[in-house]
Amino acid sequence: MRKTLLFLGLTLVAAFGIGYLALRDDQPPRPPDNGKPPGAPSLPYKSGGPLPAQAADIAQDLASSDAATQRAALTPELDHALEAGRLLPEGTRIDLSEDSWHEANGYANAQATLTKPGKPAQHVLMGFAKRSTGWRITVVEVLK
Repeated sequence: MRKTLLFLGLTLVAAFGIGYLALRDDQPPRPPDNGKPPGAPSLPYKSGGPLPAQAADIAQDLASSDAATQRAALTPELDHALEAGRLLPEGTRIDLSEDSWHEANGYANAQATLTKPGKPAQHVLMGFAKRSTGWRITVVEVLK
């Protein structure tokens, strides 16, 4: 009797295991943890509008030879979070891409090419925040 119950128990466990494996293999593939299907682009880019002159001027201030002018281009929050002194070396160029401006609810972004002296050019995304004094830079991120 004991052998029969042990045999039935093992048979039942094996049947459930085989059933689970068979059903699991019939499931459609799931995307990776980030929720994006394999091969999909990270962020599809949509053309934006023309750059506001004041925002373009602020971006150029970030490349100024004067450290105070560079820092005045930032939001106060970002300015306080960074170490004192120059942000970019003298001779740095920032070339904003035309028609790359995207704006919503007091925040905006634009693409640019950042070129530091003696270094290869980098494609960057610049984030802006609208303040009482106009547009200020809140982030600059290198795009890959």
